[in-house]
Amino acid sequence: MGKDRLTSGGFSSREALTRRLISSLRAHILTTNRYFIIETGIEHRFGNKAEQVHSMLYANMGPTTDLLRYFPDALFFDRLVRLPTWSTTAPMPQRLAEPADDTAQGLFTFFAEFKSSATIRRTSTKGVPSEFIGQIEREAWLTYRRLTSPNPRWNVYLDGLRSRIALFYAASYAPNRLYAAWEHTLEPIEIKRELAKPASRSLATAGSGTPWINFDIRQLKPLAAFLSADLYWDTPEADAASRACYADLYGDG
Repeated sequence: MGKDRLTSGGFSSREALTRRLISSLRAHILTTNRYFIIETGIEHRFGNKAEQVHSMLYANMGPTTDLLRYFPDALFFDRLVRLPTWSTTAPMPQRLAEPADDTAQGLFTFFAEFKSSATIRRTSTKGVPSEFIGQIEREAWLTYRRLTSPNPRWNVYLDGLRSRIALFYAASYAPNRLYAAWEHTLEPIEIKRELAKPASRSLATAGSGTPWINFDIRQLKPLAAFLSADLYWDTPEADAASRACYADLYGDG
């Protein structure tokens, strides 16, 4: 794979990359042939009131409103994998010969979130080389952590289990450029501690001005590896789908 190192661009280039990432994943990986999809973003849940809801959440931001403001984008039901969580023993994935219909029980499920970085940092942080430093909004990361915290262990249904949020991450400057991981595995190497306020830039940057966290991209897996190891894809299928995404985003595979 080739590698293009973007050294400037800020918020607009990152947003454009994220949009292309979502489009490519929806075309090659998170497809309706493989998954049943329930859209959970504000624009889908609130229709013509979405803009009003978003404005109210932003104007009254805090730990309660952030649960809705940063809720994951979509819920996916894998039509080819069953993973019955109600089992009394640790559930094992069961591959299906044909895609399930919407009456199936116990399908493997996960939320998905899409992020990107288009600007390489000038210096390393905590010993992490700049080409491996990723970034996401601090409040988004905190909200995902709350959503994926494990259940308490009380010897009852779903003891100790957690929700799954798959993070799909594009970093134009990083060696593999396309990565994925479960959100709860993401540990920050640096946290911006400036106070976040509505209708106000907390940080004087070229980006959105909201506080962020930096993390070591090497905590994530290359996209094809995540599909195989964590989403139960066949390896040749995962490799082919990953190459198609690379071609969409970067013009090569």
